[in-house]
Amino acid sequence: MQTIDITERDENGLHAFLMTLRPRRSADPRVAYGFCGVLGFIWFCAAIFISWMGGWPVIGFFGLEFVFIACMVHIFIRRTEVVETVEITQQYVTVKRRDLAGEDSQTFPAYWAQIHYSGSASTARALEIRSHGDAVEIGKFLSASEKNRTASVLDDVLHRLRHVTTPPPETA
Repeated sequence: MQTIDITERDENGLHAFLMTLRPRRSADPRVAYGFCGVLGFIWFCAAIFISWMGGWPVIGFFGLEFVFIACMVHIFIRRTEVVETVEITQQYVTVKRRDLAGEDSQTFPAYWAQIHYSGSASTARALEIRSHGDAVEIGKFLSASEKNRTASVLDDVLHRLRHVTTPPPETA
């Protein structure tokens, strides 16, 4: 699974840009839970062998260690289930974030949206999308170089969009 997925699509003559951001993981859930299953089988075999040798009081500690490791793997997998989606159409920039706390969304007018990143490829700072005094930080989990690349890609897309569309009329 990639950290940054970029999709561009044309539907009914409308061009849309979609960027999906995910934190890095050392293993996907299938691999992690498979590791717990293999580890559980090995621990179970070791517990049977030790109890057969007369060390049956140790089985409780074996079980507690396994439960602790399995819980840590589960917590790790759940904490990395964060997905941020930035969708840019001709009218709006929509940022959706889904994590354990739930899902929230923020929308900005595409013509006035700005990408703000004051860091560099080696210095991490907040990467924000701003418009009309509102801002939302995206990619908190990205490295400095990934934030730098993401900021330049989003800025390029918004720059191209501004040259294609005219500004919306101001409402009083």
